[in-house]
Amino acid sequence: MKLAGKIVLWLITLFLAFIFVRQGLNKFPEHNGWARAFAAWHFPVWFRYLIGVIELAAGILILWPRTATIGAVMIVVVMIGGMATHVWWGHPEQTFHEAMPFVLGSIVAVARRRASIVPLQRHDAPA
Repeated sequence: MKLAGKIVLWLITLFLAFIFVRQGLNKFPEHNGWARAFAAWHFPVWFRYLIGVIELAAGILILWPRTATIGAVMIVVVMIGGMATHVWWGHPEQTFHEAMPFVLGSIVAVARRRASIVPLQRHDAPA
């Protein structure tokens, strides 16, 4: 069962990496759907670039088990922002697009927490 769990975790990780590297890169062109969407949401251009950089970084960081938790948390935070944007602009039904990466990112964050370079708890602390 452990092998199956590792395979599923890697499949989720590779899927998220593919999606977030691709979508991160798609935030940079001036004349595409993302540029129009961010303008419609009244976000400045620099914010679209920032989200693109965060998504690219998350897509790369999630591939290495030692940084996967950091990348997964970045994905979760960006997805929360995306869901909040849809709700703010009166389209809560569109939050489904962010819900799946949110859940998958949460799974990776929890599953990779022990291998993380950022300790989530001290092992030598008294109980």
